[in-house]
Amino acid sequence: MQRRGGSGQPVKRRRTARPKARKAPIRHASTANLRDKLDELTRELDEAREQQTATSEVLQVISRSPGELEPVFQAMLGNATRICQAQFGALFRYENGAFYPATWAGVPQALAEF
Repeated sequence: MQRRGGSGQPVKRRRTARPKARKAPIRHASTANLRDKLDELTRELDEAREQQTATSEVLQVISRSPGELEPVFQAMLGNATRICQAQFGALFRYENGAFYPATWAGVPQALAEF
């Protein structure tokens, strides 16, 4: 049943007071800012692609040499030194409370002997 006012008309409901939604201020990006952002995103995309390629290569080595760790370690170290743009690298494995060299890549002779 509807409530009716003194004139017999339906009573209007009051609206609840809600704060109005405010729009964020519009910020105009300069061409230089857009180029900087594009360059940053391009670098991030290139890095992600490089990491994905490295992961794919390691997984291929794993599938080609089941049970053999040496080729997998070499692939991992080769990709790590390439991605990090390192001149050399060494990969160690931890076993029985000690570290043992698993593989080397471009390590100077003096460091290898040490």
